[in-house]
Amino acid sequence: MVDFAYLNSPEGKEEMNRRREERREQEEFELKTVSFTGHRPNKLGNCYSLTDSQSKYIKSKLEPVLIQLIENEGIENFVSGGAIGFDQIAFWTVRGLKKINYPDIRNIVAVPFKNQAIKWTDRETQHWYKKMIDIADEVVYVDELPEYKIEGVPIGDYHVAKMQKRNEYMVDKSRIIVSTWDGTKGGTGNCCRYIRKVGKTLYNLKPQYDFELDIAYGVNG
Repeated sequence: MVDFAYLNSPEGKEEMNRRREERREQEEFELKTVSFTGHRPNKLGNCYSLTDSQSKYIKSKLEPVLIQLIENEGIENFVSGGAIGFDQIAFWTVRGLKKINYPDIRNIVAVPFKNQAIKWTDRETQHWYKKMIDIADEVVYVDELPEYKIEGVPIGDYHVAKMQKRNEYMVDKSRIIVSTWDGTKGGTGNCCRYIRKVGKTLYNLKPQYDFELDIAYGVNG
């Protein structure tokens, strides 16, 4: 039942104004935000090291797309998921653009759970992950957010469903999503299907066609 007396009270009006302002800020953030989703290294030419030629090649394909989004679409915020493969290549590509030409853009990491990197045994992978977390403009631990929490699973612990919740968070907060998806099933495929479901715009660099760009415009961004 709606408490009209509360809604008409000074406290109720103040809360309504606060919620209205929060929605306005969220909508403004979404209009200026891009997030990323993409395959792990084994589906992207085994780009396990950020310094190898394949990682650099993917960066060379991604960078002009991001420049176009900054200059023509007014994008200011970039949200990546932190995982090895396309996520980390995207983060460091944004980092390079921020350092050289676009100092005001924000490089954000959305981590599915705090211990995401605990099972990664490669020393180089751990090094770049820690450095990414340290220098990001913002780090969001998605499983700590009530609306993206997995019931019955402790915050900070691994659960496969947390990966999809992280993806949903990034899509929900963005107007455009940039992906490297080859059309196969898996986490990236699930994310791209969610993008279509909610009507967001998808920029897909198709790895099976030398990262050719395909754009599917959504009704909600």
